[in-house]
Amino acid sequence: MPDLPTDTAPSVVVIGHINHDRIWRLKAPLRSGARITWSERRIRLGGGGYYTARRLMDLGRPVCLVSTLCNDRHGRWAFDVLSARHYDLSHVGTSNGETDCADILLEPNGERTILSGEKRISRSFSVPAPVEGKAFYVNGARLCDNIIRSLASAPLVVSQFPLGTPTPRPADIMVGSKADFPGLGLEEIWQTALKLCGDRLRHLALTDGPRETTVYDGRDRHDVRVAHPVSTSDTTGAGDSFSAALLHALIGGESLMQAAEWASEATATWLKARDAAARPDWSDEPEDLAD
Repeated sequence: MPDLPTDTAPSVVVIGHINHDRIWRLKAPLRSGARITWSERRIRLGGGGYYTARRLMDLGRPVCLVSTLCNDRHGRWAFDVLSARHYDLSHVGTSNGETDCADILLEPNGERTILSGEKRISRSFSVPAPVEGKAFYVNGARLCDNIIRSLASAPLVVSQFPLGTPTPRPADIMVGSKADFPGLGLEEIWQTALKLCGDRLRHLALTDGPRETTVYDGRDRHDVRVAHPVSTSDTTGAGDSFSAALLHALIGGESLMQAAEWASEATATWLKARDAAARPDWSDEPEDLAD
């Protein structure tokens, strides 16, 4: 178990989106040409910024969240919810326009497919000045110069593998999902990460759902298996939970292999507890905002 933080520990800076996810619970798996019915449709808070920051806070880490919300009824509702949960929103900006929801198709086995418009994918992060923190977690493609400066001076940076045409960023560890790289070998993925992170990159960590996590440093490969995998009805947020637990363990002094093993178990435990809860705390929007 990683060392627990003290109340005076510097903040972890999480750069990531606060999404409004429209969850469609499907009654059958997705398949080509099928007619599929759904049993429930709800909008709830999600996104890499929301989930990762929340899990780090659950683990006792002070978190500063860098993100943006629209100044409409959906955005104001999200701001009120996050404020009530004691998120540090000092670097969460507002923008004009309407909140663009992501559609998440949730299959009965827990697998999910995310549908995002081009406008959502092209969202960028900006801050008026560099931000200081003990460690940074980045989950976003486009970053401003002040964020790049913040990362360059940070002791530890973990980045989610950005897709599309992302901004290069200095990072020590790149975390990704094997599902995002069909047909690519480990060395090819490593070279792509190296182009994004430069010489600072030390390790690549690739998850594979409930299966092993592969850790690679450009030379040696190690597979970290989950000792107690779980079957869940909803995998939403699992990857962000893993990244949060990984960063928490690294800050606590664990090696990457130890951190990956602990993060895998911590994520499995979190999923199991969430599934067992009579009323999972999803931060669902009120009915009058959900349509």
